[in-house]
Amino acid sequence: MPIMKVNGLEALVGRRNPGVGAVLLYGSDPSAIHDLARRLVAKIVDGDNDPLAIAYLDEQSLAGDPGRLIDEVQSLSLLGGNRVVWVRGAEQNFLRAVEPVLDGSTVGNLIVAEAGNLAKTSALRTRFEASSYAAIVPLYEASEGDAMEALQDNFRSLGLKIADAAAMRLVELVGKNLTLLRREAEKLAAYCHTQATVERADVEAVCGDSMEAELDELLDVVFGGQVEEADRSFFQAISAGTDAGRILSAIQSHAQRLIDLQLTAERGMKVEQAIRSARPPIFFKRQPALLSQIRAWRTDGLLLAASTLATAIERARLEPGLAMGLAHRTLLGIAQTARKAQRN
Repeated sequence: MPIMKVNGLEALVGRRNPGVGAVLLYGSDPSAIHDLARRLVAKIVDGDNDPLAIAYLDEQSLAGDPGRLIDEVQSLSLLGGNRVVWVRGAEQNFLRAVEPVLDGSTVGNLIVAEAGNLAKTSALRTRFEASSYAAIVPLYEASEGDAMEALQDNFRSLGLKIADAAAMRLVELVGKNLTLLRREAEKLAAYCHTQATVERADVEAVCGDSMEAELDELLDVVFGGQVEEADRSFFQAISAGTDAGRILSAIQSHAQRLIDLQLTAERGMKVEQAIRSARPPIFFKRQPALLSQIRAWRTDGLLLAASTLATAIERARLEPGLAMGLAHRTLLGIAQTARKAQRN
């Protein structure tokens, strides 16, 4: 079957076409792959955590017992209703086991399989593409246009519209991870349930602080001049699936917060009081770190950092392939500047 798009696949599974026995999801975005698999499974069995309706398999379990896949495909539910076979980490063992489904000789419960980033020459990918009894969907990191389109679709399904400025700001804060965007859309829909359209101010109110809060440790080591810790925390955030553009936006927001606090202090308020009275409030355990940062940085240095970050964000938007390198280099540069400021 030809390669499909996500919307087409979800519609296909929703109708439960009996001519499709297996679905393969692959690509470079594991969180998006897993999220789509979860949604597909939930469509079939009305939930994604029912051990009586879902058979969980992986590449290792199929290595020792390849016939188990077909057993699960042909197994009936003990309580009636639909069953589904959910396979994680599909590779060669899965390919060997799934052949009777791909050639149409075995029918039964739908297989939803998650794989990694498959090359065009991959045997698993080419076999699924050639089968009339299978569907295949690639999931790669979304472009900004894809993210904006997905947001519009998300809000439409939730009975709302989102203004272009609000959508752009949400992508800046969250990044282009479609799973995270969907979750934030659901939060915004609950917040804006009495409105027809989600505006930028709504995004700032609901998502701005929460996005920065998830990266508190990284922000504090960057502006605290802990270069080695900044390097470690950056790659830890990337490994957890955090978008590099989102990291840049969070660092820029933190720089602006430090600027605002410094300006408040320069107008006559003590720095400690400015931090305690900040709106939105600063968690008390973080207040000493921000106090140290404000005392180490000059306002002109923070303004330069904010300008550098704005340039990096714009370039990352235009050249997504450079985003991770830009974010890494920019935050290490800021951390090194902070270290020098503390020594001085």
